[in-house]
Amino acid sequence: MSDSLAKRISRLPLEEQEAWLDSLEPEVRIELGRAPWWFIGRPEQQLPEGPWRVWLMQTGRGWGKSRTGAENLVELVLANPRTDDNAPTEWAIIAETFSDCRKICVEGPSGVRRVLEGRGLQEGTHYDYNRSNWQIILKTGQIIHMLGADSSDVGRGLNLSGLWADELAVWRYAYDTWTEGLSFALRIGKHPKAIVTTTPKPGHRLLRQWNRITDGSVVLTRGSIEDNSDNLSSAQIQAFKDAYEGTRLWRQEGLGEYLEDTPGSLWKY
Repeated sequence: MSDSLAKRISRLPLEEQEAWLDSLEPEVRIELGRAPWWFIGRPEQQLPEGPWRVWLMQTGRGWGKSRTGAENLVELVLANPRTDDNAPTEWAIIAETFSDCRKICVEGPSGVRRVLEGRGLQEGTHYDYNRSNWQIILKTGQIIHMLGADSSDVGRGLNLSGLWADELAVWRYAYDTWTEGLSFALRIGKHPKAIVTTTPKPGHRLLRQWNRITDGSVVLTRGSIEDNSDNLSSAQIQAFKDAYEGTRLWRQEGLGEYLEDTPGSLWKY
């Protein structure tokens, strides 16, 4: 577990906090008033550097996956407004169902609309939320599509510069959806990127494949529910530990471990 910059600064003596603030440019001090993600997010929740294709956040419940996915997708969208031929870039958010995409990833307390608002972007002024086509369209042109992973054809026909795939481990057709649809849709720009946030499931084919890639195309971030203890009920975390610590369920749901085998299976992976 590592601390956010905000928490590290808060531990300094008051005079050192004031000196740090004085060292910042005026526009940065103003930005701090909006609690930007680079300040309040933990280091492992910040967008990785490099030409990766998939950032897999494989963590326990409560780690902060939804907020991290929303913050970093918005970061990519705002940083990449146009394609090489000067067309607006297109992006996608995909959840297990369209309802989850809308209620959790977009409209939820950690969703994209809240992130946009936190960056000073207001609906109607800086972006439109098209509820007929289920798109967020920025006034600068970028389009964010909202989709549910209801079939393996999700993403066909789209030309994406990046996407956020939420809770991929519970998608019904996850492997086919990625290999037949979404992977091919990621084709615009020099380094189109997929942000994947999920609590793992045992023996999941796509997660198993990504966990074994070592060429830099997949960045793997692991974490547990305890990493986000500052924002969660300590009593509830302790209750979870008391009930499940030491079990496979705790390793999977609490610690975010990818477990290769299913107990009682006739064959091992």
